[in-house]
Amino acid sequence: MSCRVSSYLLFALLFGAMTLAAHAEADSLRTKWRRMATEYELIQAKHPFLLIDSREEKMQLRLGAAVTLEIVPDTGSSPFDVRSFAADFGEDSTLLYSMSRIELMEFEPRFPDTLLAIVSKAMDMDPSLLQREIPVKFQVEWHNGPRLLLHSKPQGTPVVIEKPFRIKLGEWLDSFSEGKLYEIEIDRESALTLHRTFSQGIPTMVVRE
Repeated sequence: MSCRVSSYLLFALLFGAMTLAAHAEADSLRTKWRRMATEYELIQAKHPFLLIDSREEKMQLRLGAAVTLEIVPDTGSSPFDVRSFAADFGEDSTLLYSMSRIELMEFEPRFPDTLLAIVSKAMDMDPSLLQREIPVKFQVEWHNGPRLLLHSKPQGTPVVIEKPFRIKLGEWLDSFSEGKLYEIEIDRESALTLHRTFSQGIPTMVVRE
């Protein structure tokens, strides 16, 4: 009798394990399908979007299917933890996020025409439509996501955008309820391209493991 009971228990355990594995595989396939469908829609829209991929530990600025910029730390600067950054974006089931705020903190008054040509090509915009200031430090925030401080090494003395004390105090208080702050140092060309592109309010796609 005990052998029969043991057999039933073993069968139940095996059946339960197989059922869980099947559900897990189905969930994985649904996740992959949603990811592919979302990326396809972004590519078809032919507008810039930010891709944060924790699997391959990369961040890219894309225009359609083309990668216009690999977002990597500048030479000699600290590495950036893409996995932790991606993990701080809301629920795992969400793929698309929107930027809620972009704040310019420091900038250089002007930049050369050669740099302007590089940025206008990356953004597919007429150079005359771009402002001539180059951002040195700016912060990006996402709805239901973290914050990201981007900065580059200025060639001269940057202009610091001052704020009234009451605004600084309010932002300091708000920081306790906002997302975690990450920081990355990038080169001047990347800083300019990202600030101008982010200012358009582009979507962000987050791919987790």
